[in-house]
Amino acid sequence: MQIRRAVQRDSAAIASLAAAAAAEEGALSALEIDRVRAHAFGSNPLFEVWLAEPGRNAAPTALAVISTSYDFRRACPGVTLCELYVAPEARRLGLARKLMSAVARRARALGARELAITTGVENETAQRFFAAIGAQRRDAAVFMMSADGIEWLAAEGL
Repeated sequence: MQIRRAVQRDSAAIASLAAAAAAEEGALSALEIDRVRAHAFGSNPLFEVWLAEPGRNAAPTALAVISTSYDFRRACPGVTLCELYVAPEARRLGLARKLMSAVARRARALGARELAITTGVENETAQRFFAAIGAQRRDAAVFMMSADGIEWLAAEGL
């Protein structure tokens, strides 16, 4: 088993795993191959992907996706886990934990003091997993603004 940072030639595998993760939740993924290439690679990537492969030249069976930000109060980088997914046939092999270890090493290398992790309130399996690897639950009010809301608010300044 190999855990490694994704490269551009992994774009199709990343899009496929993202689609599988969304499908398990009854959703669709808008993360198509072209968007992976545009947003995960190049001089200013918006996210990073870590992949788990069962062997050399084998298709990845799991991924962890992170994005970076800046923790203004702590004056240091911040890291957010955006997605953690293991294909059903590769579950119970320790891949999620190995991916999270790679994510933690990356967060440490970036100088982050916290790793933000969110999951659905109904996803008890994920909640138990994150607690088991040492993450602590924090209750917070989370606000989301839809694309329509963004457009409406942005137009206010015109």
